[in-house]
Amino acid sequence: MIARTCDAVSDTETTICRWLCTLVQILPAIVAMTILAAAQASAQDAVWSFDIPSQSLPAALDAFAEQAHVQMLYKADSVRDLQSAPVSGQLSPEQALHHLLQGTGLSFQSGGPNTITVVTPPAEPNHESAPPARDRPRTEKPLKVPEILVKDVQEREGDVSYVAEGTKTATKTDIPLIETPQSISVITRSRMVAQEVNSVAEALRYTPGVQAEPFGFEPRFTFLRFRGFDATQNGLFRDGLQLRNPGFAVSYNLEPYGAEEIDVLRGPASFLYGQGSPGGLLNYITKRPTRESLHEVQFLTGNFGRHEGRFDFGGKLNDSDVLSFRLTGLFRESGTQLDQVPNDRIYIAPAVTWQAAARTQITFSAHFQKDQLGSSQALPAEGSLRFNSNGRIPVSRFTGHPDIEKQNRTESSLGYEVRHGLAPDWDVVHKLRYSSTELDGLTTYSNSFGTDKRTVSRFAYGSLGKLNALTIDNQVHGKFSTGPFQHQVLGGLDFQRITVDLRQTFGAATDVDIFNRYDYGAPFALPPVFLNQRVTQLQTGVYLQDQVKLYDHWLLTLGGRHDWASDETQDRMTGAPSRSQADRKATGRAALTYLFDNGLAPYISYSTFFLPAIGVNSNGQAFTPETGRQYELGIKYQIPRTRTLLTAALFDLTRENFIQTDPSAFLQVQRGKARSRGLELEGVASFDSGLDVIASFTLLDNEVRETANPLEKGKRLPQTPGQFGSLWVKYTFSGGSLKGFGIGGGARYTGYTYGDEANTFRVPSYVVGDAAIDYTWKHYRFALNFNNIFNQDQFGCFDRSGSFFCTFGERRTVVGSVTYRW
Repeated sequence: MIARTCDAVSDTETTICRWLCTLVQILPAIVAMTILAAAQASAQDAVWSFDIPSQSLPAALDAFAEQAHVQMLYKADSVRDLQSAPVSGQLSPEQALHHLLQGTGLSFQSGGPNTITVVTPPAEPNHESAPPARDRPRTEKPLKVPEILVKDVQEREGDVSYVAEGTKTATKTDIPLIETPQSISVITRSRMVAQEVNSVAEALRYTPGVQAEPFGFEPRFTFLRFRGFDATQNGLFRDGLQLRNPGFAVSYNLEPYGAEEIDVLRGPASFLYGQGSPGGLLNYITKRPTRESLHEVQFLTGNFGRHEGRFDFGGKLNDSDVLSFRLTGLFRESGTQLDQVPNDRIYIAPAVTWQAAARTQITFSAHFQKDQLGSSQALPAEGSLRFNSNGRIPVSRFTGHPDIEKQNRTESSLGYEVRHGLAPDWDVVHKLRYSSTELDGLTTYSNSFGTDKRTVSRFAYGSLGKLNALTIDNQVHGKFSTGPFQHQVLGGLDFQRITVDLRQTFGAATDVDIFNRYDYGAPFALPPVFLNQRVTQLQTGVYLQDQVKLYDHWLLTLGGRHDWASDETQDRMTGAPSRSQADRKATGRAALTYLFDNGLAPYISYSTFFLPAIGVNSNGQAFTPETGRQYELGIKYQIPRTRTLLTAALFDLTRENFIQTDPSAFLQVQRGKARSRGLELEGVASFDSGLDVIASFTLLDNEVRETANPLEKGKRLPQTPGQFGSLWVKYTFSGGSLKGFGIGGGARYTGYTYGDEANTFRVPSYVVGDAAIDYTWKHYRFALNFNNIFNQDQFGCFDRSGSFFCTFGERRTVVGSVTYRW
């Protein structure tokens, strides 16, 4: 099947393509041999090349751990607000760390093989230590360098910040957020804990530029829209590897309790990740093994009959640092705001890290998730959003049939990640994951509204799908200098193979009286099969990136990628010959950043994207890929000596060549072109006083520029607000009689939207309030969280068969939790 990806290219390109495909298949074996050789050698050089400027001590320790290829253990409180001394030259790790800690009052000791622990030495009488580095004059000019945040070895009590120090999502390299030349938000674990998020959609509510609930309350999966463009099928990633969902064959609704953080990258990302949405992507970062002992159990209860238990364990598997583990899981039984719609889940995710050698680390991870859910319920606009003489339709109205309704999903994955240091400044990363998702769904939905404004006609739709995916990403990272230029280079080769078996049913169902809460309609026959097919998609991509720093201030980022993609569809119903399509495309990014000494970092960037458009035109010719480009101008400000990050971004994003249905001929055509321009503002801060703040605002100006439907030309994209914003503030008392008590709240504003392409049906704006109260005492944490505390109406509306339907947003939810950590 891989060879078919290369069939439609020239002879020269075919040779290159087949070589790349072959390399993808044999590279895991090469990496495995490298691991075995490294494990047998287990040698560590006595002297290393260090280049660590004076900076905050946590960042300096993480840089030391990266350059010395060791693990650092330290208490976050003991190093906070301290400044390191600069270290440069050929030194042993002991010599380098001794210089690094000068003036901090700290020392270190061996914590085991390849592990160093930073400690506070006992106080000595009649001895005055040198003043802390933060109080003495600095003679070295500060240099911003990539920071590696070693989250798994820091004390958890100190890891309470809403502000992340770095991310790999935007560049696949370890750099601080301040040096990332693209708009990105990082939702940390502590932020998710404070807000008690129970879905990925909830985690995104205080994030600019992204919509996760455009159609209201949806328990089945998470919609993703970035900067006005949908990314639900191809914008979801787990640990940097794509979770593609071709044609909504299956669906994903990732468990947020299993995430260490969630990264939201806005704007095109094809230059690193291949085909995808022009608006951006979401990268779900799973919890990883930790060498620090971790034990957490949690019990939750809430309205709609919710009962849930969680656990999170981690630590060393033996007395050495060779093996460490993480085991996360939950069990939930719950109803929802809708009658007959459950939200039950079983989730378990084990992971083990093996320190095979001084420079080689392998992490094995797996997960299993089983959901028993129901579908969202679209109600006629007249009776929900608008006036109806018959009254108001109950919010909990279930329009399906309880005897046949189901949404059962089972997903699992197994994979590993290998990191091997080739030299002090060079390493390789190899990731592989095999995943499988099965969906067994049948729903009865409202289709049109009768003239009596009571009777609703319905259809039944079923989907039985199974998706298997093999995803591989191979990376080489390196650092070197050419004169005054400091290079951080990345080269990569990735591969995906996705197989989807899909069987869908469709048929008429009986009518119901929408105002009779218990009218499920007369019995009807199960819908017949109308589609039975297998889809196989392949993608191979090579990419190269260079981040060039000049005089510690200028940062130029250049990246490019070339993809070969193919799609084959086998019709199992008619037995017709398979339909295949092959595409190839190059994409890229160029960005320039200036790093001021005061923490300001303005940047400008240009990037492109592509997305295969599956299908043929009226002449039987395959559609060409969707393409587009983005210009972005932004500025980031990291206030010195604080955990505060402020960002602003202006963007101009164009999407071209997307497929539409010509309303005059009812044929698919490739004429779509839309533009989205806007402004995104975000501020995130965690102050030592106990105050945490999240603020965001998005201004969107989107327009359909070219279309096969003249009614939508010049109009806004449906279900897309022109502006939305949010503010969250939480304060935790750090002393006195109220020590450990926290109280917080937030407000979310969403501007008006349109429910149709012609912009004739306007959906009003709304403001939703949230609140939280918690108390931490010894090993316990008690919390009470409110979402939509005032039970404000909110709607996602659309046109279906000439009638407008609306789905209510999430109603008021109350969740109480008790957590015990030891």
